[in-house]
Amino acid sequence: MRLNLRRWIPPLYVQIYLLFILSLGIGGVVTYLANLNTLKRNEEAILKQTAFFAQQSLMELMNGDLRRLENVVREFHFKIIRKIPPNAQVLLENQNTFGTMQIFKVQQNYGFHLEYLGMNLVAFRDFGIELANNGGLNIWIFLDFLVLLLTFSMILALLHPLKVLQSGLEAFGQGNYKIHIPVPKEPQQAKLAESFNTMCARISKLMLAREFVLRNIGHELKTPISKAKLALELMPKNPQKDLVSKCIYNLDNLTSQILTFEKIQEGKDLLFLEDFDVETLFIKTFEKLFIEEENLEIVLDENFKIHGDLQFLSIALKNLIDNAFKYKSGRKIVLRAYVSHGECRIAVKNYGEALQQEIAFYLEPFSRDKAHELISGYGLGLGIIKGVLELHHFRLEYSYEKGVHCFVMVFNRECKKGN
Repeated sequence: MRLNLRRWIPPLYVQIYLLFILSLGIGGVVTYLANLNTLKRNEEAILKQTAFFAQQSLMELMNGDLRRLENVVREFHFKIIRKIPPNAQVLLENQNTFGTMQIFKVQQNYGFHLEYLGMNLVAFRDFGIELANNGGLNIWIFLDFLVLLLTFSMILALLHPLKVLQSGLEAFGQGNYKIHIPVPKEPQQAKLAESFNTMCARISKLMLAREFVLRNIGHELKTPISKAKLALELMPKNPQKDLVSKCIYNLDNLTSQILTFEKIQEGKDLLFLEDFDVETLFIKTFEKLFIEEENLEIVLDENFKIHGDLQFLSIALKNLIDNAFKYKSGRKIVLRAYVSHGECRIAVKNYGEALQQEIAFYLEPFSRDKAHELISGYGLGLGIIKGVLELHHFRLEYSYEKGVHCFVMVFNRECKKGN
């Protein structure tokens, strides 16, 4: 089984957002680790500095001039206190016969305690500024974040017109041929947007012309065709009567198909939905067929119910059977109603040569092979079938195996048994 990897790839905008969030996360971790490393180095440097100053102060204390030592300590911004704070953490301690030296820490304050021959000196200093000093690293990281944010904003600004174009293409694909998208300032994107708007305008004109042909000319043809039929009935027998009758029949059939196709394009509001048996659909379809019984084999595995428009579905099934009859090469056409995988299905099978194009080509209106130009028809049958099934949210499946064409109308709903 092949995996469709494209299903698991998020859209471009989501990918960009994810990359931006990932970049921010990595930047935050790097900033934290860098500041942590800098703080550690600063603490080691301050500890060495405080220990060195304490050793020098102990030597001064040994000289006996305590007042001078206090002045020196204050000059180096140390504050003299009476004793070590109870919450202090002793980082270094050195005792000998001459005196005692302790280095301690309270939050961001570092200090020392000196004792010599009954003389004591306790002092500490706030090293908050020195601890926070990271050589401007945070500034550079902030600038890097700022550049990243600006880059992200520029990318979104560049991609926004493409997103608008994508929305326009989706609306165009859904049949909104009059859509017009705004033209961006960027030259290349503006050219693309203008080309899209020009394409939509031209196709909209073509669709209006098509609607005019289908809606007006089709209706206008009905009146002269009806008069021609009446005149043909009153015409005395002559060698040309059969030929004229066949021409009128073909013209009437084409007009009916055009009008049916035009109705399908109008949408599902025309449908009259009801529940009926598949057997009823068969009977309704046979009323429209002009195929002799020996050319058709009917297999009714189960008489399930269908919820839809009986008139339109009978037209679709008739066209499917007519299509099979036109292109069959010997043997009977098989019409079968059955249930498979919980779905109600009607299959129409016929023997014949393989199609020259993909099935999607023949589902478009007026699409026919050059090899079938001598066979009567206009290329509307499969297009009508497709339109009717899409209106009902049903689907059409096709397969070709061992010389057999198989078209299946799939009523993709839970089946209900008929009467």
